Amino acid sequence: MKLSLFGFSVFIAATTLFACWGLNTHFSSGPLKSNTTVVIPSGIGLSHITNILTQRGILNQPFVFKVAAKLLGKSKNLRAGEYFFEAYSSPDAVLEKLSSGNIILRQLTIPEGLTSLEVIRKLYQAEGLIGQVSVKVPEGSVLPETYNYEFGDTRNSILLRMQKEMILFIEKESDKRRINLPLKSKEDVITLASIIEKEAGLDSERDIIASVFINRLNKKMKLQADPTVRYGVSTLANKKRLTHNDLNRETAHNTYKINGLPPTPICNPGKASIIAALSPASTDFFYFVANGLGGHFFSKTLKEHNQNVLKWREIRDRL
Repeated sequence: MKLSLFGFSVFIAATTLFACWGLNTHFSSGPLKSNTTVVIPSGIGLSHITNILTQRGILNQPFVFKVAAKLLGKSKNLRAGEYFFEAYSSPDAVLEKLSSGNIILRQLTIPEGLTSLEVIRKLYQAEGLIGQVSVKVPEGSVLPETYNYEFGDTRNSILLRMQKEMILFIEKESDKRRINLPLKSKEDVITLASIIEKEAGLDSERDIIASVFINRLNKKMKLQADPTVRYGVSTLANKKRLTHNDLNRETAHNTYKINGLPPTPICNPGKASIIAALSPASTDFFYFVANGLGGHFFSKTLKEHNQNVLKWREIRDRL
């Protein structure tokens, strides 16, 4: 009887010591020597996750970690994803991060004015995205912005989000559009905005540039926008000076040859250009040409425009 009592006392003492050691281990600094990131794949359980963390030097007592996760009711709540762990993170801090899903959010910035092909290239260059692009990406269908994403997100899911953001933005801004604009649809708005995007060097000029194109549309004049000449013609994409032969090239988007707007946008315009297309300035301008300072000379008549062209050529020749 005394032996049994002694054995039980030893067991209790050992259990208590182990529990105290386990608690101390769980809340003490971990073995990780420097900050690191770890990817936890989806579809794996506590044991596999613990093995990954141990192999990466984040844990050195995997048994204690698994026991704590189960006792604290967190073993079923560990989320897949990419995590950042600071040096010497305690097992408790590691468990809390995994169970709360405090994952790394990466960012992908889509600049204004990219073509859809260039947007897709950006997606393939972004670290952590997976899968092939199978979503259709018509020109002008994505909204240039900075998008957060998680490691393992699909390229298609990001594209669909970009397209949804464009739809939501154009619907919201369409309610504020100026009346009597010669734009028949939201597609027309985006098409005009895409030309504004490519023409505008200064934000302050976007609505003025928009007014020039609106005035020309109202007068049934050809838009004669140089970016529409370059669109879709790889040999002209980076050409500094367009020639008369270039301007006379027969393409579907060349607004020196076609009437009205081109059949599709020529890029994915940003918010400012869309707003300018919907709310252009009220002007009498029908022409503009670069002024050598990033902006433009605007004019009401062809005579004034030709004078401004001469000014621009003088500036250009000095550059």
